[in-house]
Amino acid sequence: MENFNEKRKELTARQEEIYEYIKKYSKENRMPPTVREIGNHFDISSTNGVRSILAALIKKGYINRSPRLSRGIEILSSDESDSNKKAASNTIEIPIVGRVAAGTPILAVQNLEGTVTIDRDFLACRSDVFALRVKGDSMINAGIFDGDLIFARQQKTADLGEIVVAQIDNEATVKYYHPSADHVELRPANPKYKPIIVNNRKDFSIAGRVIGVMRKVN
Repeated sequence: MENFNEKRKELTARQEEIYEYIKKYSKENRMPPTVREIGNHFDISSTNGVRSILAALIKKGYINRSPRLSRGIEILSSDESDSNKKAASNTIEIPIVGRVAAGTPILAVQNLEGTVTIDRDFLACRSDVFALRVKGDSMINAGIFDGDLIFARQQKTADLGEIVVAQIDNEATVKYYHPSADHVELRPANPKYKPIIVNNRKDFSIAGRVIGVMRKVN
């Protein structure tokens, strides 16, 4: 999340054109345009040229933007600009991973389904943390329930018994990590389920270690 540095200021003619285009596009399509779509519309060949204008709109308090998302532009009202500026220094935006596409890093843009904003003190985290929505009840005895949002620190290794986000055949799963000399055992925290035994290390990798859980209370 890019933060606000100063009060809302007047826009240049070019900035105004692009700002109005973003508003119109967002209203008509119910989603914001991508950097490339903005460039094509205004015949700006360089994506860096578009990003510099977006950076100016952010700095002046007209929009917000999540760089990890292709459609991460958010229009702000003047009231939102003021209130968000006050809160920005105390929060951090964490990418939420959806289905992991084959052969891509877990935080590749095409794998992200959105973001969640949390207080910095919640995880004492930085840019090396991602979130994943839990599906199923295989980890309930570890306090992780269906629908929870888990937070993981990106790392490729883990210690015995730690809860990890593992990738198996391009699918992400949350389990206890128990390696041995010839295989990896991913253990659930629910007796209804059997451990996952991974014999071929080529189809397995650790994406991160679980460091926090967020649950929506009805």
